[in-house]
Amino acid sequence: MRNENSEIYVGNKAQLNSVKYIQFLEGKATGLKAFEIATASGFSLTVALDRGMDIVELKLNGKNISFLSATGLVNSTYFNEDEDKGFMRNFNVGFLTTGGLAYMGSSDNRRGLHGTVSNTPAYNFSYEILKNKIQVEGNIADSVMFGPNLILHRKITVSTNETSIRIDDTLINAGDDTVPYMLLYHNNFGYPFLTPDTEIFFQPEKSFNRKYQRIKGSYPFKLKKPNIAEPEQVYFHTLKKSEYSLISPRTNLSLKVKFSSKTLPILNEWRLERNKNYVLGLEPGTNDVNGFIQANKNNKLKYIKPDERIAFNLQFDFSEVKNEKIANK
Repeated sequence: MRNENSEIYVGNKAQLNSVKYIQFLEGKATGLKAFEIATASGFSLTVALDRGMDIVELKLNGKNISFLSATGLVNSTYFNEDEDKGFMRNFNVGFLTTGGLAYMGSSDNRRGLHGTVSNTPAYNFSYEILKNKIQVEGNIADSVMFGPNLILHRKITVSTNETSIRIDDTLINAGDDTVPYMLLYHNNFGYPFLTPDTEIFFQPEKSFNRKYQRIKGSYPFKLKKPNIAEPEQVYFHTLKKSEYSLISPRTNLSLKVKFSSKTLPILNEWRLERNKNYVLGLEPGTNDVNGFIQANKNNKLKYIKPDERIAFNLQFDFSEVKNEKIANK
């Protein structure tokens, strides 16, 4: 298909690449607006406009990549921060949940888990179907009267002739004061892309558990089988190269992820290897997920000046992997 003019075969270009502007009409998803994207390269994904323009579902060639939690899709109208509880009641997980903008990570008595941006509707959003790509753009605000006024401009680019997705975000301080910011890209993988046979590759410079104890021995750890008694595990990594890869024998797919090293220096890792909750989160961030208070205590908070713009980007490249290559690895 890549080497010929495929459009001579179709009466409507949406047969190959399409964006549908939809609204959900059932359960707690009722009223949720989204762009539903399908490409000739094999992608089907849902960008939730009322949920920070997060990618709540992702499939490639009909094979599920992401994880969908028991909450299912929930409209942001149901969000009430309430420390951890509000976020968890709305946490469908998905392929991408964004944390931030003024804070993210663990909650405290003033700030909820992972901030508010993933439960904030976007505005000035649009899409465009171009020659070899689909682009979705919009703004998400994290604003408080007499407080921070942070705007995230998000652009998602989905290739229509290759199996790649790119996210380009720009954080803007629209206020008149220098303020702290935190940003997290909570990328999540689920069955069948994720199984105990899925291999994880990255080059850690330093790795710590959530108590900042240095991890000894070989890393990454091999994934375990689902177990009802298995607790969640969280690790923090600084990497020699800001990238990681996954190989999924179950789906014969591999994924390589690259991200901006200067603005996203930490790779957070979340493992949940429980029955019916089998998910791996690999989460580039400005900070680790121990939260705002801990980042301030560790002198790790970052600040943005009035009218300053800070760029963040992630590149996701999928490819098919033959069985022989997996067996011989």
